[in-house]
Amino acid sequence: MKKSTQPSPLRFFSSRTAFRLCLSLPMLVILTLLSACSESPQSASDESTDKKHIHFLYNFSTRSLDPHVDSSYVPLRAGITETLVKLDEEQLKVVPWLAESWEGGDGIHWTINLREGITFHNGKTMDGASVKASLERAMTENVAIRNALNISQIEAEGNQLRISTTRPFPEFISELVNPNVSIIDVTESDFNQRLTGTGPFRLVSFAPGSKLELARYDAYWDGASKLDSVTFSFNEDANARTLALQSGQVDIVYVPKWKAWKYCGHKKGSK
Repeated sequence: MKKSTQPSPLRFFSSRTAFRLCLSLPMLVILTLLSACSESPQSASDESTDKKHIHFLYNFSTRSLDPHVDSSYVPLRAGITETLVKLDEEQLKVVPWLAESWEGGDGIHWTINLREGITFHNGKTMDGASVKASLERAMTENVAIRNALNISQIEAEGNQLRISTTRPFPEFISELVNPNVSIIDVTESDFNQRLTGTGPFRLVSFAPGSKLELARYDAYWDGASKLDSVTFSFNEDANARTLALQSGQVDIVYVPKWKAWKYCGHKKGSK
């Protein structure tokens, strides 16, 4: 199964302010990095307030926010959900995210230790049992994920998971990078309007095929964002995205890599 390597296709984008990012960014870091910028652009609707808001216009739309089946990976890109591990692009290796550490010397029996103190957006604690339920749902809803993970059994105790695979599978941990294995609270039934993850932004509303409204999750385990809210909207028309940026309707737009040089001051030796 071809899995995501976590770097977002939103690698290059432009802004109507002097704010320019020409970096190779992981999916989640897009919004958290924006929140840390010293000069965060604000949408016109928020210029008269102290609220920090970003309107991001992306190219691919989605009609579902179910992270276990959605192929656009919007929940993770928007900072709503997270996975147990992620790919460090610079070192090209899998590193901890919601998981703190893991062991699996024989390639069959794996122990995953979860970070403590993480909560879902509804305030519930993320623990071994909730992660087990999320993984099991992902395998039930997505046949490709079930085949990729090769899990035969999951046991949970406290903040630890003990997972057995059907065969020696040393690549098992790397399969957990896939956004379709994002960890969510599966007790929430309406994933389009009540998707409950662990990321820095919580879902406020979702208009399928149109946009998401997000708000900062103040109890985020890795430190609350400096942004108060984010609008994440969609338009597949590149010209329309450019016009929206130029007119000030949005703050940031997706720009394909091959076109990014027009917006980014690319210098020899830079990434």
